[in-house]
Formats: sequence, structure tokens, C-alpha cells
Amino acid sequence: MKVTKVYGELAQKKKRVAAYCRVSTDTAGQQESYDTQVRYYKTLIPANYDWEFAGVYADEGRSGTSVKHRPEFLRLMQDAEQGKIDIILTKSISRFARNVVDCQRYVKDLKSRGVEVRFEREGISSMDASADFIFSMLATVAQEESRSISENVRWRYAKDFEKGVYHLGGNRILGYDMGTDGKLIPNGDAWIIKRVFDNFLAGMNYSEIAADLDAAGARRLRSEKPYTAERIRRILQNEYYVGDMLLRKNAPKDFLTKRSIHTDCTSYYVRDAHVGIIDRNTWEQTKEKLDAVAAEKAAGLVFNCTETHFLYGKVFCGECGAPYTRRTFTDRKGGHYKAWNCRERQKGKKGNGCKNSAVREETLLAEIADAMQLEKFDMAAFDELVERVMIMPDEIQVQIKNNSNPMVVGTVRKTA
Repeated sequence: MKVTKVYGELAQKKKRVAAYCRVSTDTAGQQESYDTQVRYYKTLIPANYDWEFAGVYADEGRSGTSVKHRPEFLRLMQDAEQGKIDIILTKSISRFARNVVDCQRYVKDLKSRGVEVRFEREGISSMDASADFIFSMLATVAQEESRSISENVRWRYAKDFEKGVYHLGGNRILGYDMGTDGKLIPNGDAWIIKRVFDNFLAGMNYSEIAADLDAAGARRLRSEKPYTAERIRRILQNEYYVGDMLLRKNAPKDFLTKRSIHTDCTSYYVRDAHVGIIDRNTWEQTKEKLDAVAAEKAAGLVFNCTETHFLYGKVFCGECGAPYTRRTFTDRKGGHYKAWNCRERQKGKKGNGCKNSAVREETLLAEIADAMQLEKFDMAAFDELVERVMIMPDEIQVQIKNNSNPMVVGTVRKTA
């Protein structure tokens, strides 16, 4: 018997079939499920004569509530859009997406491109006539399941917090290890923490402390990058280092929108929860100093510069009470010079801006020295004697410490 091969349109075109797998955590059980899903589809698809294997797209340890955190899913959608896939197999709707809005939107988009999605557990296909109704119902159930799990987890955390029970995320914090009993134990990095607090109380700023740690060979816990001023600030504010714990520092997040739920946020402060790296007296002194810095910042006395000028916090406007700040001005010849200007004046002379004038730095220092009856300005004497300097529209007043009556300097001065 003669066998004739059929080519062209008469030959049956194989369907290009891909599979999508996902597990939401990296636990051992989920890892086994992930591997099992991948092996299953790599065997199932090539075994079907009418199918052409188009690959397995798998997201490991990824939440299904948002597709932007699932790179393999996005790659699957892109390949489907480019016409590389005809059928997508997935274990269930909950594996495809728990967000009903995203799930329906992507399935409808795939259907419009002629791409079929098959949900094996539910036994439905996106091409079925009744698929839209069934899909909506099942997807809603999947979303409600996710909501229930999220609420149960939040409830359990809240009850643990009320009892003072807390499990450190990642089981690590710089300077501590977690013991088998769940208590924090100081480790070999505790010296870094002590050094940060000691240097801060000794007068070093955040940047200087960071540079000192790098010079001493200190390393961060999860990064090879050097210490920064922001990292130092966080260490100084962390109550763990005195042995306390503030449980639930941040409000829980909605499982779907990932936005904080501020109506369901009660914090719990546990004193002496574990062995502190620093003593209570050091912690209290540090807190007082940090509070003072915060108060100065709120008053506009702290500026984002590597070095703080000694006049900051001493010179104020006699018109509006705002602090004077150091600025660089340009003269008529294009030269530059330093002068002090009311912070509120910088808002503009029109409207609410202060109208008090600026004063050249050399003039200001000379006037202060004159008030202190010195031939020239002396910074040591200034720090020791002067409480504050008030710049009035036509005079400068120097307030001496422990003296209720300010010394008034003459009205002649050059403005900037």
C-alpha cells in the first residue's frame, strides 16, 4: 500500500502549549510543590502528539496578589502577545492570580488574542461558553480565601504582640543573634553598636561616626556598602540595643492594595525583653540628644551640610524671630562673599516673606566682637559668653549668658 504524506493546510498544525507555575513562599514544602509542578508539565506537554512544547514559566516564592512582582508571568504574557503561545496550562485560578481584577483582565486579554487558558483543578477553559461566569465566581472565592488567610495572620500577630511574643524577621539584627528560646543574644558585632553610641555622645555627627566605623573595619549585616549617616541614625533610634522592643512599629497592610491599615494598628512597648548591648543611662542620654536635635530641626536650625557653622542656632531675626542662615552672595563685580540672611526673607519680600535685611559675615563678626569689648572676634569667647544674637532692622543686639539685659551694638552696619 502506498502512503502519501500531506503537506500545507491539510496537515494538522500543532498547538503551542506553555504552562505557568507559582508558589508563594520559599519554605521546604512549597519548594517541593514548585519542583513537582515544573516536572509535571515538562512531562505532560511533550507527551501529547498534538501539542508543541512552548516552555514552562515559573515564579518561585512570589505572591499572587500583584503581577508586577512575577517576572515569569509577565514574560508569559509578552510571549503570548507576540503569538508564540496557543494554550496556557495552569494548576488553578489561585496559582494564576489571587487578585480577581488582574486575573479576569489578563484572561480576557489572552482570549481576545486567541490564547486559551486551562485551569486544571477547576476543569474549565477560558474558551468555554460559560467560562466567564464560572471564572468570576471561582476567582472571587480565591480572593476571599486570600483575604481570610491575611486576616488570620494579622490576628495571630496581634495576639502574640499583646503577650510580648515576637519573632525577629530573618532572625538577625546587627549585633545580635537569636537563641533557640527566641531571645536575642549579643554577638561579635556588638562592639559596632557600642562604638556608635559612644561616639555620638562624645560629639561626633552621623557622617563622622560612619567614617570611623569604616576605618575600623566594621561591616554591615546584609550589605558590603559602607555605613551611611542614615544608617547611623537608625542604629541610635533602635530600642533593641537597650534591651527593649517596640512591637508592631508599622501598621499592617491590606492584602490586596498593600496599603497600610492605620485603623488597625496598636503598638506594644516591651521593656527589658532581652540583654541590651548598651546600658539604660547611655540610651536615655542618646534619646535626650536626639530629641534636642529634632527640636532644632523643627525650628530650622539644622541644615543639610557636612559641617555646621558655629553661628547656627545663635543668630536670629529681630523682626520675625526666625533663625538667620548662612548664604553665598554675588557682588557687582561677580565676586562671591558670605552673608547671613533671615530664613523667612528667602520666601520673598512680597507676601509673607520677612523684610529684614541680610548682613555680611565679616560685619556681623566685627559687631559681635565690639559688643564683647574685644579687638577682634574670638570664637572660644563667643561660645563661652554669648547666648544669642538678634539682628534688628537698624541694630544688632548681643545677649550675654546669665544676663537678662542684652548689650546693644550701634546702628551702623553694611547690608549684603
